[in-house]
Amino acid sequence: MAGSLFVVATPIGNLEDLTFRALRILKEVDVIAAEDTRRTSKLLSHYGISKPLVSLHEHNEHRESPKLVERLVHGESIALLSDAGTPGISDPGTTLVRLCRQQGLAVVPVPGPSAVTAALSVSGWPATPFTFMGFPPTSGQARGGWFDKLGETPGVVVFFESPHRIRRTVGEYGEIYPNRPIIVHREITKIHETSAEWANSINGPNEITERGEFVLVVGPLEVESRPDWPPELILSIFESLQTVPALSEDQCQRAVAAATGLQVSKIRSTIKKQKIMVKRQI
Repeated sequence: MAGSLFVVATPIGNLEDLTFRALRILKEVDVIAAEDTRRTSKLLSHYGISKPLVSLHEHNEHRESPKLVERLVHGESIALLSDAGTPGISDPGTTLVRLCRQQGLAVVPVPGPSAVTAALSVSGWPATPFTFMGFPPTSGQARGGWFDKLGETPGVVVFFESPHRIRRTVGEYGEIYPNRPIIVHREITKIHETSAEWANSINGPNEITERGEFVLVVGPLEVESRPDWPPELILSIFESLQTVPALSEDQCQRAVAAATGLQVSKIRSTIKKQKIMVKRQI
C-alpha cells in the first residue's frame, strides 16, 4: 500500500506554536523532507524526535522529488517541511506535491502557523478579500509591474521581503503610494517582534532594522478619496515632466500617479488614450 505525503506547517518563530497533530505526524512518519535539515533538526531536537532527514530545497526539488515519490509508492510515509510556516507558500514543495497528485498518491495538509494570517489578524483591516503577492521581484520591469499590480489591487495586500531589501522596498512604496498605509511586521512570534505603520508620509526605511523576517500588510485602496482628474490635465502634467532630462518616461508616469493619487496603470492608460485623441483632432 502506498504511503502518504503530509504537508506540515511548522512554527514561524516560536517553537511552542507547533500543533499537537503536527507533533504526532512528525513522530509517526518514516522520513522527513526538509528545506533546511539543520533548522528542522533544531525543531525535532526540541521535541525529542529522531527521524531520517532528506534535504528538499529550491535548488534540488526537481531532482529529489521523483525519488521521494518512489519511496511513497513503496509504502513509506513522508512529512514535508519548510524552514517556517507552510511548504509551497513562497517555499519549496509544490513540485513534490504536484508529482504526488499526478501519481494518485495521498497528499494530506497539516495546517498550522502562517505568517500571512498572523500579520492580517493584527492589521485592523478587513481580510475579505486579501491578496498575497509573495516576494517582490528584485529589479527591472518585473519589479515595476509588481508595484503596478499592487496599486491596482483594491483589497488588503500581504507580501514578504528579505532583510537586505526591506528599506529599499518600503522607500519605493512610499514614493509610489504616499497615501496608502502599510504595516511592516518584523520577526512575527519571535523575541524581537516589532511592527510599525506608516500612512500619508513614509519615513520608515531609516527606522527599519535590516535583520530578521519581514511581512508587510498594505491597507485597502480608498477609491472614493481619489479626485477626478481631467485626462487633458494628466497629459499636460506628464508632458511637462518629460522636459526634465533626468526623468525617464516611467519615472514621469509614476510622478504623475503620486501627484494625482491615481494608479500608475490608470495614468499610463489615460496618457495613451489622450495622445490618440489629440492625433485624431489634428
